[in-house]
Amino acid sequence: MVKKFLSLFLVLLFGLALVGCKDETPEVRELNLSISGLQQASERVFFTTFVRLFEAKYDATVNITYTTQADLKTKIETEITANNVVSDVVMVDTANMRPYIDGNWMEDITTVVDDLENRTITDMFDASTSKDGKTYFVPVSFDIYISIYNVAALPYIPTTVDVTKNDSNVITKIDAITWEEFAQWGANIEAATGEAKLGFPMATAGSQLLYPMGGMALAYGSGSYPKLNDAGALAAWNRIAAMAAAETILPEAVLSETNQPTSLLQAGHLWLSFGHMGPIGTTYASAPANYVLGPAPTAQATGKAGSTAGAWTFGIVKGAQNREVAEDWISFITDPEINYLYCSGLGGVISPIKEVIDQLGTSNTDKIMAAGLSVLNSGATVTGLPTYLYTDWNAVKEVYTSLYRRLLTGVTLTQSEADAFQAQLDALLK
Repeated sequence: MVKKFLSLFLVLLFGLALVGCKDETPEVRELNLSISGLQQASERVFFTTFVRLFEAKYDATVNITYTTQADLKTKIETEITANNVVSDVVMVDTANMRPYIDGNWMEDITTVVDDLENRTITDMFDASTSKDGKTYFVPVSFDIYISIYNVAALPYIPTTVDVTKNDSNVITKIDAITWEEFAQWGANIEAATGEAKLGFPMATAGSQLLYPMGGMALAYGSGSYPKLNDAGALAAWNRIAAMAAAETILPEAVLSETNQPTSLLQAGHLWLSFGHMGPIGTTYASAPANYVLGPAPTAQATGKAGSTAGAWTFGIVKGAQNREVAEDWISFITDPEINYLYCSGLGGVISPIKEVIDQLGTSNTDKIMAAGLSVLNSGATVTGLPTYLYTDWNAVKEVYTSLYRRLLTGVTLTQSEADAFQAQLDALLK
């Protein structure tokens, strides 16, 4: 993938050099791009290099603004209200795009997307990106939750787990695993080593805890997300409580150090993990010989896995001054070859384009994409993030953190306790 990226980069730079040799003064073409994702420094470094490909190919200058989701919403609303539109294209995730569409802040790009050739874009996120038959955003990547296992844990794996082995009889992939087997695996490790090696990271800053917990509840049959007190959710919570009682979950002091499993996995504190495919992909790519990948675990009672999922998308702001270049960006970022490089460069997030999926190979990032796709193809219960229904999504996260802290006591959660946590959640509804 790196060689392919560099080759394309050099070709486009060469093309830009040729353009620069022309006698006439070229027309100045600009694109003002506002990004509410890509918050990690490494992601921004990659994206900046990636944007240079676009600039070279389309003879344009791209001005990138990185901002938070809340600040981008305020920025676009202000520009539209003041009739002073500066932004051309915005990057928004499916959990936060409702105000943009309902507020009539975005251009209808139905024709732009329909006219794109040689690419088949998934309709999985149409309910978020479209309204009344009109398309306002196009997905360029999406993510799901998968599992990862330190090879040091393999000697303790339950014999019932479905695995792939190589010619040397070494496990190279977890094909299917239940939450019950996941818990038993942790118990086997604790019995043999005296150490806890699983748990969900629970740092309050930028908390991500509600997503793996939500996926687990969906696997056990919870009817919606977020939901804390139905039968499926309660079964999931008490599976966690049972793992805590068996002393297989890391101490809260350790889990509170981070909001993603990456550092805990790399330090060897976590051996078994279920989390967002981005951080898990980063961990795997850093030392692929140290880990094996797996899908989201299923629950024995339902036979299904569960996961939250979301897509990152691009849309054109209504009244954009650089509409033509904005449409060029939509065409560029959804080109199958370019989109493959984009998704690979971000650690192996899933491309929403069929032609990209069809060309996946055996590189480390391709394996991560494949692990995510296996969850979707398994019939898992997958849901988006209805952040727009709540007054404060961070407050929703805090309720999950309080619940998780309660489960770490190892005491079975009662229905009345679950109802009390649900009442806190309901109080945050708009």
